[in-house]
Amino acid sequence: MIRRIEALADAIARLNNAWTPESDAYQLRNPLLIKSFARPGKHNTDDKGRRIFESFLSGYKAGLFDLDLKLRGRSRAGLTTESTLENLLGVYGIDSIAAIDNVIAFVRRALKDQSINKKTLVTFFVEKEQSNA
Repeated sequence: MIRRIEALADAIARLNNAWTPESDAYQLRNPLLIKSFARPGKHNTDDKGRRIFESFLSGYKAGLFDLDLKLRGRSRAGLTTESTLENLLGVYGIDSIAAIDNVIAFVRRALKDQSINKKTLVTFFVEKEQSNA
């Protein structure tokens, strides 16, 4: 079963050409092209403030962490649990209709759910907490 958050991360990574060797996402090992808002020098960044990672796996994990914070309305990005997928994508700089449609099409196929659209609430992508009861 594909985790919803991973399908979304994969869609953004694909849009960023994360598996194309010449792309910034690939070269930075940062598939979601996340930026650093930490104090200067805490993270290795490029001239656009995007984080540089030692490995693709490290970049992917950091991207999932960043995405999870945003989905839960816990980041400084201004998103809340009432924000839509379109709002979320805008935070990642994805604001053209074609790019948004590209992400939606990918996520729909990955999750086998045609109901997903730009107005889908970000909470749809939050993984449910599992209890040990």
